[in-house]
Amino acid sequence: MPDSIEMRAEELRKAGMEKVRSEQHTAAIALYDEALSISVDEDQRELLTINKADAMIALNLNGPEVQLLPTILMRRRNLHHVLLAAYALMYKHRTHGDVKRAIFYGEIALGAAVEADNPVWKIGVLNDLGIVSEMDSQFEKAIAYLESGRALLESIVDESERKLNEAAIIQNLAYNKMLAGQTAEGVQLMHEVLDRAPSPSGRSDAYVELCYGYLDLERYEEAVHYGEIGLTLATNEREIRNAHYLIGEAAYKAGDIESAERHFEELAKFYPEFRSLKSLLFAIDLRSMVNFRL
Repeated sequence: MPDSIEMRAEELRKAGMEKVRSEQHTAAIALYDEALSISVDEDQRELLTINKADAMIALNLNGPEVQLLPTILMRRRNLHHVLLAAYALMYKHRTHGDVKRAIFYGEIALGAAVEADNPVWKIGVLNDLGIVSEMDSQFEKAIAYLESGRALLESIVDESERKLNEAAIIQNLAYNKMLAGQTAEGVQLMHEVLDRAPSPSGRSDAYVELCYGYLDLERYEEAVHYGEIGLTLATNEREIRNAHYLIGEAAYKAGDIESAERHFEELAKFYPEFRSLKSLLFAIDLRSMVNFRL
């Protein structure tokens, strides 16, 4: 009987992970709760706790499972749990803008990945360390992390796993190349993975980041083209705001004032307290002052 209970709990856990991959975090939490209600195995319950905490962090929730993550790190029951708990804490602090703590937990996660000699784990952590470094405007450091992760891709045996990791790490590498002034190379890399982003949000970001790249290269028609696709694919306010701003900027530089006005007006709706925002956008290029992933 215990074996069948553990098997059922594992089925529910894996179903929850599938929900997370499609960004259905609330549904994932419900599945994890169901699994926790029947599981009696300590290792399995610890893993479910980490998985649930991860989904809660994605929803900006801070329940008891999230509070347990540092304790799980201290227990060091197994390396996989250490990695996942540290990784979740890195993500939590990254989303809260606490770069130092995010890097601290990222280094713990990387240590676990290196100790286990698991390339998939290493790539995932290096990818997130690249993102955190980007948040801190340390673009060359981000590129170094991401290039290290990219160099490990060929060591992943499972093709689908390799392609998933390749899409995520190359997209982030491409964007950081653009931010570091290596725009042409960044644009080329982004095209390699343009339709392979692992999430709906990632797909929108990829097109909007191409808009950013082509704008920097002064290829305004292409910038508008990719920005419009990114706007169509947008899943949240951040992506919509970014798309309207960059499309408006590209249209303005291309001499299409009517289109620029339309996009700047849409952007201004998000900031009703700044009545002169549209005029400001026509007067100042804000690209160097904005992190488009925050």
